[in-house]
Amino acid sequence: MVGHCGRYPAGGFPVDSNPLWRERRRANLSMHILALETTGKYGSAAVIDQEGNCWTASSSDVMNHLKDIITLTEECLRNAGIEKTDLTHIGASVGPGSFTGIRIGVTTARTLGQVLNLPCVSVSTLEAMAYQGMENSSGEKYICPIINARRHQTYAGLWKATTDGPEPILPEKQYMIEGLLNEIRKLEGPVFFTGDGIDAYRDIISTELSEEMYAFAPESVRYQNGKSAAQVALRRVQSGETVSYEKLIPNYMRKSEAEMRLESGTLSSKIHG
Repeated sequence: MVGHCGRYPAGGFPVDSNPLWRERRRANLSMHILALETTGKYGSAAVIDQEGNCWTASSSDVMNHLKDIITLTEECLRNAGIEKTDLTHIGASVGPGSFTGIRIGVTTARTLGQVLNLPCVSVSTLEAMAYQGMENSSGEKYICPIINARRHQTYAGLWKATTDGPEPILPEKQYMIEGLLNEIRKLEGPVFFTGDGIDAYRDIISTELSEEMYAFAPESVRYQNGKSAAQVALRRVQSGETVSYEKLIPNYMRKSEAEMRLESGTLSSKIHG
């Protein structure tokens, strides 16, 4: 599937200490960023250039990231008409989200960055979802991505929609859904919710907020995708925010259930002993 990500104001190219990257820049100022998204139900990938032109590929298989991610990457490259050697950066949506999915995406991106000797880009999953929500909203003043963390918990943040892109209002962190809605009730203006937290907490949101205070993203554009991850990656590169592959790390935003149970002494001795 080929798509267009839109354009953003031009910024400076990153200052990178890698001599191969500096040589590549001198030879050809074109930019091609590969962005991987594996933090949600469906895996996807995108290639974006310095003008914001974007080529995407996505899977309809639920939680099949390990099998799909290389195929999706190859499809993106074909759609863009480039080879792996034409890439200039590797980006990954680093979380929060599915712990297994995050590990698959980050590990794949780190491997590609190491093998191709390219700088990497760390993309907040929630920030990417805010861009996606802003693109698909109906003019709501605020964008609230919510990822289901179970037991009334969410990974969430709140952004204000502006002409320059989403502006952060509430920090990205783990919220109880009721606490998040208490914060949202203080706002003046409607909120556009996106993410799989809608699937889990639709009834609570509908009960706690008045009808004119919210809207839900349609299911077709509700979940994480590579296109929005690529948009954020482009902005990161333009502002010089790149890292080496070793420093591309997951953001789980909390410990895994197994880690918490181990610390509390409730994990079966058959598992850890």
